[in-house]
Amino acid sequence: MPEQLKQFPTVLIILAAFVFPKISAQNQTNNYGKEFRFAFLRNYDNFEKVSFAISFEKTPGKGGDTVHISCGSFNTGSYGIPVRRRDTVIDFLKFGSPNAATFDPSKSILIRSNKPISVYAMNNAPYSTDISSILPTERIPGNPVYYVNTYRGDESLSKANNSLFSVVAIDDSCVIHIMPTADSKNNLIKNQLFTVLLRKGQVYEERALDSQSFAGTRIWNTKGCKRFAVFEGAICSQVEYGNTNCGGCDHLYNQSRPLQYLGTKFTTLPFADMKGGYLYQVVATENNTQLKLNGLPVTTLSQGQTYVMNQLNDISICIEADKPVSVVQLMKSGGCNGHSLNLGNPSLMSILPDEQLTTKAGVIFPNTLNISQNPSFPAEYYIGIVCPAGRMKSIRINGAAIDSASFTQSCNMVAGSVKVNPALSYQISSDYGFLAYMYAYGKDESYATEIGSGFENKVTELRISPEITKVCDSFHTFTFMASSDSLAAYKWNFGDGTTTTGDTAVKTYNKTGRFNLRLTVEYPANKGCMADTFDKQITVNDRPYFTLGKDTTFCHGVFHQLAPLSKPNTTFLWSDNTTSNALTVSSNRTVWLTITDSNQCQYTDTVTIKFINCDTNSITIPNVFTPGRVVAGGFQTDDVNDAFETRFTGFNLLKGRIYNRWGTLVYSFNYPDDPYWNGNVNNEADNPCPDGTYYYIFEFINTDTNLARTYNGVVTLIR
Repeated sequence: MPEQLKQFPTVLIILAAFVFPKISAQNQTNNYGKEFRFAFLRNYDNFEKVSFAISFEKTPGKGGDTVHISCGSFNTGSYGIPVRRRDTVIDFLKFGSPNAATFDPSKSILIRSNKPISVYAMNNAPYSTDISSILPTERIPGNPVYYVNTYRGDESLSKANNSLFSVVAIDDSCVIHIMPTADSKNNLIKNQLFTVLLRKGQVYEERALDSQSFAGTRIWNTKGCKRFAVFEGAICSQVEYGNTNCGGCDHLYNQSRPLQYLGTKFTTLPFADMKGGYLYQVVATENNTQLKLNGLPVTTLSQGQTYVMNQLNDISICIEADKPVSVVQLMKSGGCNGHSLNLGNPSLMSILPDEQLTTKAGVIFPNTLNISQNPSFPAEYYIGIVCPAGRMKSIRINGAAIDSASFTQSCNMVAGSVKVNPALSYQISSDYGFLAYMYAYGKDESYATEIGSGFENKVTELRISPEITKVCDSFHTFTFMASSDSLAAYKWNFGDGTTTTGDTAVKTYNKTGRFNLRLTVEYPANKGCMADTFDKQITVNDRPYFTLGKDTTFCHGVFHQLAPLSKPNTTFLWSDNTTSNALTVSSNRTVWLTITDSNQCQYTDTVTIKFINCDTNSITIPNVFTPGRVVAGGFQTDDVNDAFETRFTGFNLLKGRIYNRWGTLVYSFNYPDDPYWNGNVNNEADNPCPDGTYYYIFEFINTDTNLARTYNGVVTLIR
């Protein structure tokens, strides 16, 4: 696996459905990191001030922490953050040394820290500024794919305030492919592929032609699993166009989120005290993307196509798509955003997918010319929160619960903002997760960006259905499923000598043992991107099969013991909650037994045992009988005791055998199918037996209860 992929795993093993459980902060991936590589976008004037807002994940230890900032070949030096300060803002001014112009958009900026930090980068010209949170390089996945989501520039000031994007190489030798949705002032022709090679730290920037937008432009790499970052925005934009009340133009600046971090469900965040609403824009990453707003279908988008909605009031909207999409939100220009003090101007921020919750985020607010702590310049600062419904009470800002009375619910998420003091830094936390944003506005100026989300690289997912890897039946059927980007090919090795291909594999092992399941993901369309392998151990055991026997009946007074054979190291649990390896039964009962073996596999068998009072069964066997005899003229009988007839109850079958005194069998019968003995050999009338003593063996059987009794004795035949 390439080194950058080792730093950021590309597989997510899913064994449980997501229902907003408590999130483990120890394993949470979020905005904090130790290295950041990025670039600014061009503003309509030279840089007056560049600010880097630094928020530490933890309170600095003794001796403080160090942040290194460099730009191009110029190293601005090291900055020790005092222990007394948790967070800080580092400003570079127009006439400082080094000055703000050092951070020209043609150069990449590198920030390194010895402790995890969040970085927010802001540049501004007079009355024009915007800010972006910067993704740590550790969070940029290998081989990312981007869909630019920006807005058109404003040409009313006789300047080229165009739509922008720039690409910053994090790794060396990135072969960047661009499929633009607009013509550029330099190299790009709409819908024609353009390729550029970037070395580590190099920047490629483009401006759209006047009044065009790069929204929907696809950017990707095809030489190995290389990392790069994309930044989107506009030199100066007016939101919304066509509304004569929207007179303000402001800079737009945002780091684009890679496809791996996009989602299908989003909740917008209304800006506080802006009754005129906001704009949001959706960019599709796949064809035939079905889009819903507040649960209602609105349109179908093709890959790279945009959907722009002018939200005319300050309510939250839930956005849902059946395929991954990018969503951004834009603040409107002053005069049409409805702010009571006519504050604010355009700004651009990504809307975070609902499921990418984080447990912690930190922020400190920088100041601009018109967004400051000077009482003469009205300005407002906010932290925006989006979280699952019912989880708002768990959120803390600097350890205190927030006032969420003005928050509103949209679908299953709650959204709202908290007004804050810019002189302080802020830490947001919740065990159950949240999404967070920061924004601020003054007269003719504003900025906004996301500050808190969790990142999961979902390029490749390996799922198992049912959600178990250890079973107790060799006939159990597994369904293994993989998903990735369109360039992936899947190979499965089940660990038992069999293999298959495809994104879904159905497997029954039909034998017991431990099997090493391996999924190999290859990218045949990108020869430089090495294959990844993901392993999972599958264990198949047998159940501890046994039997308690068939249902049976005994006479009262009998003690019947159940003691099934079982393997060593097994445990017993009988229906009476006893745990011995045998159970004695002496009354009517249905008994079950569950045996658990050393693999925690179980098997249960049940038997019904009945007891009857055998003394109620009566048997009467005579000791003499007088069959008729053959005489001249016919057969003579007195019709009394003509047969050796036995009377009995409680049985429905009699098996009988009659022997003479020499032990010769003279008659065998099964009553009631056969008649009783009539005193003749085989009951044949012409073969009478002589007077005398005969021996019998009788077996009485109840075929319903399996009760049996055997009797033997003698009977005298008299004619």
